[in-house]
Amino acid sequence: MRIGIALGGGAAKGFAHIGVLNALAQAGIEFDIIAGTSIGALVGAAYAAGRLKNLEEASTKIKLTDIPLLLGPTWPKQGLFSGRKILKLLNEIINVKNIEDLRKRFAAVCVDLKNEEIVTFTSGNLHQAIRASIAIPAVFTPVIFEGKFLVDGGVLEPVPVQAAHSLGADFIVAVDLLGTSRFETTERGANRILNAELWPSGTNSVINYPPSIWENSSYEETFDSKGKGRRQEPGIIDIIQRTSIITQKGLTAYRLKEFPPDFIIRPPLSHVGILDFHRGNLTIKIGEEATKAVLPKLNEKIARMEGKM
Repeated sequence: MRIGIALGGGAAKGFAHIGVLNALAQAGIEFDIIAGTSIGALVGAAYAAGRLKNLEEASTKIKLTDIPLLLGPTWPKQGLFSGRKILKLLNEIINVKNIEDLRKRFAAVCVDLKNEEIVTFTSGNLHQAIRASIAIPAVFTPVIFEGKFLVDGGVLEPVPVQAAHSLGADFIVAVDLLGTSRFETTERGANRILNAELWPSGTNSVINYPPSIWENSSYEETFDSKGKGRRQEPGIIDIIQRTSIITQKGLTAYRLKEFPPDFIIRPPLSHVGILDFHRGNLTIKIGEEATKAVLPKLNEKIARMEGKM
């Protein structure tokens, strides 16, 4: 049985994918097929190249002051950032030129704005495919390739289950980074949802880590002339981020009904902002613990599927 994993988009939330994959590997679950959208494509490529540990080490060293240079500010004609620094870092971590050279079958999903369609790279230049897949509209400049105007795959395919299926996966685990604020798992054909609250409200856990820099900058307390604190209205960045996430959630729900995976892992990442790349340790930990919470159910489902084949 060929097991595949579909890693969804979510920008900095995507470091949770590292924790998910680590926990699954520790449990003896390895994937033959990897499909990724946006940050899921980047993490998925590192996994497929056998370099996930290298990516983990790099992600935990990112500081708040590193983020602007990492993104690569550029003249904002088609996007705020060029992504050149990310590609340089990627080249250092994943020293693989073409997708065909990876150890496992891999797909990077992006969207062609010109033809309004999903484009899936399963061969060719790996770094170009990842750069296209992470090109969040207006944030990163698009990738122009063979007459296509390529942007982030999350525009149409936030969690690339269809791509994993097309590569030949018999059993697909999907990782949705935007779906919930609780640990949650669902399985194909089930009418109920299994929830596992590992960190109750009020405990000193990673979930109660201070809000992201985006939330701080948008909702910080200011003081009036009498020295009394008051809440600011949401800032433009916060409005854009929240609007995008709501849209992505709706699209994800629709696509997962159309192409249902066999199992879904949803790490609780509502407290991690999309540009909180400096919080790698926290985000990885959330992914690990969310996965450990649902491992018994996942193992049971895999065993059941193997018994049918």
